[in-house]
Amino acid sequence: MPFVLLVLGMLGGGLICLLVINTTLGASSFRLTQLQQRAATLARQEQSLQQQVSALQAPAQVEKLAYQLGMRPQEQLHFLDLRTRQTTAGTGPAASRSRPAR
Repeated sequence: MPFVLLVLGMLGGGLICLLVINTTLGASSFRLTQLQQRAATLARQEQSLQQQVSALQAPAQVEKLAYQLGMRPQEQLHFLDLRTRQTTAGTGPAASRSRPAR
């Protein structure tokens, strides 16, 4: 009789351990699925933001925004000679560029 009770106790303990392990694995699997979905959402959001940054970094867009902020191209450029510490005036591509449409 004690042997039968020992075997039944071991079987019951084993079943309880299996139940706990199965529940833990199920919860972990559910959490893993949630995290994968969140990672996919964040990846899509990052890609969208990268596209927006790329669009805003385009030279035409930067020029347009600078013009809206009141920045204008210099009509005459000034160059600094570091050896002589003299400034010289000159013309360059900045003076010949057309202004963007308002």
